[in-house]
Amino acid sequence: MTRPLAGRAALVTGGRHGIGAATALALAEAGAAVAVCGRQPGDCAATVAAIEAAGGIAFDQQLDVGDLGAVESRVEAAAERLGRLDIIVNNAGVIDPMAPLPEIDAAAFDRALRVNVSGPLAVVTAAWPYLNNGGRVINVLSGAAARPMPGWAAYCASKAALLMLTRSIDLEGAPAGIRCFGLAPGLVDTAMQASIRAARINDISNIPREKLASPAVAGRAIAWLAGADAPDYAGTMVDVRDEGFRRRAGLD
Repeated sequence: MTRPLAGRAALVTGGRHGIGAATALALAEAGAAVAVCGRQPGDCAATVAAIEAAGGIAFDQQLDVGDLGAVESRVEAAAERLGRLDIIVNNAGVIDPMAPLPEIDAAAFDRALRVNVSGPLAVVTAAWPYLNNGGRVINVLSGAAARPMPGWAAYCASKAALLMLTRSIDLEGAPAGIRCFGLAPGLVDTAMQASIRAARINDISNIPREKLASPAVAGRAIAWLAGADAPDYAGTMVDVRDEGFRRRAGLD
């Protein structure tokens, strides 16, 4: 099989399950060695085991993107173990607080911004010295970055900020050969979607689980962006449901 990422090394945040785990598996299948990151040591052991069972290379790496003071040392430890670092996937994120805007706790809102925006920034700045000459950053975004939803003020605001950060990373990184991509994965069958259904906060809560996409589709899309010659997508938010993108990425 083709292994377009052979010899490259990747770091994936939020790799315990859902899109993060699917992405780590797809990157490893494409040939990359993967640091699979979770908040606590051992969080991603099952993901690592699945990768190794399929013949890939991976290890569990503690990295809580909400603990800003520890991000740099965790990224450096992963890069040292990998021997290099070519690909960053900022997948870790939170949906809470979900509440009508007048009821949102400001501290909870601040935490959402820290995990969803400041954490990815910290990961990228720590990885920057390793990414020169061909490094890729993929930020997991959402249609909520461009469209407000009732009860999701924190999530929408943070994803909109992450979209602008995606553009900024690509703008400043391009001269050094660092390109950044944003992926909107659509409605995916994840633990976050389960929380949304339970919250009954807006129309998204009413979408039945059987209508949701598999995390594997988003994982394959991210792996493609990590290795493809696709400068036209750099600095943008790509929707995984876009037919043109799906054809180019081989998702159909």
